[in-house]
Amino acid sequence: MARYRSFLFAEASVETRSLTLDARESHHLVRVLRAKSGETVEVLDGKGTRYLGRIATVDAKAVRVEVDSIEKAQAPKPRVTLIQSIPKGKAMDLILRIATEIGATCVQPIFTDQGEVQMKGERLISKTEKWLLTMIESCKQCGLAYLPELAAPSSLAEWVNSEERVSSVTKAGAAKLNIVASLEEGSRPLFEVLKTAGEFDEVIVAVGPEGDFTADEYASLAAAGFQSVRLGANVLRAETAAAYILSVVDQCASKSSRL
Repeated sequence: MARYRSFLFAEASVETRSLTLDARESHHLVRVLRAKSGETVEVLDGKGTRYLGRIATVDAKAVRVEVDSIEKAQAPKPRVTLIQSIPKGKAMDLILRIATEIGATCVQPIFTDQGEVQMKGERLISKTEKWLLTMIESCKQCGLAYLPELAAPSSLAEWVNSEERVSSVTKAGAAKLNIVASLEEGSRPLFEVLKTAGEFDEVIVAVGPEGDFTADEYASLAAAGFQSVRLGANVLRAETAAAYILSVVDQCASKSSRL
């Protein structure tokens, strides 16, 4: 097992049998972790590739790694997208760490009518950049080959009506399941819905704000093919609901793939 683990940011460079880390990862290895020449390191690119090698040049701005082997992992299946209403405080950071660790393929932050967070402009850009770094840190800590995509935040209405979503949902030959965590009367138990759904290539799960989705938002999600599901008997916080629904979906998908 490699002693250290780093991430291959866009600023890094990759050659045939070596790679040079960017200034951020180089500083972390040399100044924070005190890595030495000759020590082993695993470098993840977040796209399925692992580079295993040894530190050849100790430079706080440009660590060079001699690559001993390269491994390519298969993309996780099914594709799991989390549509998450942005909560206040640091709860979104926790949700992103959870989604990364469990193995979500994509996280789509959304603004909702009863959500307490509304951002735009430079503040939103800065927050999104910090969220991505949070996901990368989780990817490194867990040694994950794939980093979930962090989609640009948008309103729920914009996402529902987006051409990208419509085209992905209607892709021919793909079995899809859309579910939304719901407090509405008549929502079916999550496990029951997953059990009757059979195998699926893609699942999209939507989690609302602490104040829940509005009736109009539930109606727009239903029109987009979402089924309302109940997450147990208790009302859950946003971060708990995200962890719950992603975990159950992961377990059901894993069981299905082994059959």
